[in-house]
Amino acid sequence: MYGTRHQFDAINPGSTEHLLGLFNMSHMEYEEDRLNDTGGEPSLSAMTAKAIAILNKNKKGFFLHVESGRIDHAHHVGNAQRALKDTVEFANAVKTAYEMTDPNNTLIIVTADHSHVFTIAGYPTRGNPILGKVISNDALGNPKATPELANDKLPYATLGYNNGLGYANLAVGGDPRYFEPSAAGTRTDLTDINTESHGFHQEALVPLHYETHSAEDVAIYASGPGASLFQGTVEQNVIFHVMNKAGRLSIRSGLAPIK
Repeated sequence: MYGTRHQFDAINPGSTEHLLGLFNMSHMEYEEDRLNDTGGEPSLSAMTAKAIAILNKNKKGFFLHVESGRIDHAHHVGNAQRALKDTVEFANAVKTAYEMTDPNNTLIIVTADHSHVFTIAGYPTRGNPILGKVISNDALGNPKATPELANDKLPYATLGYNNGLGYANLAVGGDPRYFEPSAAGTRTDLTDINTESHGFHQEALVPLHYETHSAEDVAIYASGPGASLFQGTVEQNVIFHVMNKAGRLSIRSGLAPIK
């Protein structure tokens, strides 16, 4: 069992058969806050690389589950900045896995167990910062000099949530929970507020004590053997069937193959 980055880096995959890394008392740090972690928590991509280096020794293959659960947590508290930064690090972990494995014999599946009531407000001009206030184009197609105003004459951010705690601008890092949901029907004037700050929490339409999951379909991305079976909209159990077919799990276990 390992708990610091120094211990983690010193692990020799060639001589390690079992490994448990516990780098925090509870959840991992958000990627935004990870570099300030006193124990030097490794990144998700670094942990992915270490896991693959250890598991690759098994000539029969391996199964590896990598989750970026802090994306979900950041959405629940309405902090899009942290959610997006953790999404970027998750993409780095996927890239690491792809580069460390053979696409001819390794099935990689990337998906989610649910979505969030997270939305993009239009119409920001091309190149407008995703975390910024909406600046749209004029009649000639050129970016306006000032942010777009809603019907209440207040500017609004590109990103928002259909429900949740609503606006807050916190100076603290870590897990930015707060328990003062906005009153229904009110909005904060964002004119002089930096919406790209790491402590900025997006506005929410319906005031709740936390942002909720949503019900739309989520994407499935895949590469490797069996990836072509993911086409169009499929039921969630299809993911298992594709994994079973690619890994020949039923045959290996002596069970009748699932047709």
